[in-house]
Amino acid sequence: MMGSHDVLIIGAGTGGSIAARFAAKSGLDVCLIDRKPKESVGNKICGDAVGNEIFDYLNIPHPKNEELSCHIKGAKLYPPSMNSCLTLVDPKQAGYIINRLEFGQRLLNEALDAGVKSFLDETMALDLIYKDKKVAGVKVKTKNGERQELRAKVIIDASGFYSPIRKKIRSPLIENDILKEDTILCYREIISFPFKDQEVRDPEYISIILDQEKAPGGYIWYFPKNESSVNLGLGTFLKHKNILKNNYKQHVFNQFINTSEVEILSSGGGVVPVRRPLWSCVEDSIMFVGDAACQVNPLHGGGIDPSMRAGFMAAQTAIQAFEREDFSKKGLWKYNHNIMTTLGAEFAPLDLLRMVLQALTNDDINFGLERNLLTGEEILEISSTGGLNLSIMDFAVKAFKGLARPNLLLDLNYLRLRMQEITKHYKHFPEGFNFEEFTRWREKTIQIYDNLIKIIIRSRNKDILLRSEIYG
Repeated sequence: MMGSHDVLIIGAGTGGSIAARFAAKSGLDVCLIDRKPKESVGNKICGDAVGNEIFDYLNIPHPKNEELSCHIKGAKLYPPSMNSCLTLVDPKQAGYIINRLEFGQRLLNEALDAGVKSFLDETMALDLIYKDKKVAGVKVKTKNGERQELRAKVIIDASGFYSPIRKKIRSPLIENDILKEDTILCYREIISFPFKDQEVRDPEYISIILDQEKAPGGYIWYFPKNESSVNLGLGTFLKHKNILKNNYKQHVFNQFINTSEVEILSSGGGVVPVRRPLWSCVEDSIMFVGDAACQVNPLHGGGIDPSMRAGFMAAQTAIQAFEREDFSKKGLWKYNHNIMTTLGAEFAPLDLLRMVLQALTNDDINFGLERNLLTGEEILEISSTGGLNLSIMDFAVKAFKGLARPNLLLDLNYLRLRMQEITKHYKHFPEGFNFEEFTRWREKTIQIYDNLIKIIIRSRNKDILLRSEIYG
């Protein structure tokens, strides 16, 4: 079971299982490890939403039977007043609410059926092995407590946000640690109404509520599970962890649950990233997938779809690396390019939007969303195309609606321009590895962030550090 393999994949979640499946299907010798017992793989605290497009993209079966909780059309983003919402409907949001354990078990078993040579459960990655200053393997602790070495020509780290591998990699390209400001601490419960004496609200949409008083820096979510149960939770900045559960009980549970006849099916919490992907998701002989690479939607932290997409891209890149016998970052750079021009181009503008929303007051959020100063259609168009066509009449209407808060109107218009700019910038991520070219691209990205944050500081008088100071 131990020894040398073609590909070593750390983490058997959605991203890792997909990567293992397609790498093994191509004939590569794949070793897949996970820190959980096999029967618990897939059991994770999350929102459980995944779009339908990814299944057609991967050409794998859609969720059904015990995997499927319900169908959803999209996402709705609410201000604190709950009097309006931004409706986001596209193929990535329309899809399913899944039962996480059953879905995870299916993906794992399909990976094993595809030809994964070794699956080691209850095995924890500890550290990287280097040879000639390049990653050559991973030190692990097995279920019997032994410390072993697993070696591979390509390593795919899909071990989650707290990845010990990312923290220990020696690289000028990859952040070892993630800023606290780019994460939120979440707590959620799966709540059932056994007597069906409460209706599930808006059962075809996942709902996100922005409220800087009840969920500072984060959001409240209300996701349907089926006709008689919901996934209800709250996320907030880490510095508010001492009041997280109290805020959840007082402002979420008590607000949305109006019957005493409930059953708590599951509860728990954790930290999730809400930001753009890592600067680079590759180094020599290694690629990062899913939460380990911060490949999540910054507005709500959803990561199932992007992790599956990234897992497939990583597997395809690994296959091509073996065909060329080039396992350097230059040989794996195509994965980086694919990630940045797709997920990066989609999530970077949403990251800017997230930062602005976190800096606004509840009054500003209510005013802006209730008057459609920034619409769901505009956000989706910017994220998908990098452009936005607003006529003179559109601008005039927005200006008229925003007269009562001209600074907010200007801020949101500036945000719109920066969102367009960063989307186009990500779509021009360097195609091949060149350190100087990559550095220029990264510096330009930081400049876009800095330009936006300067406006936030100036117009809102917020004490926010510039990203250039943070990143050095």
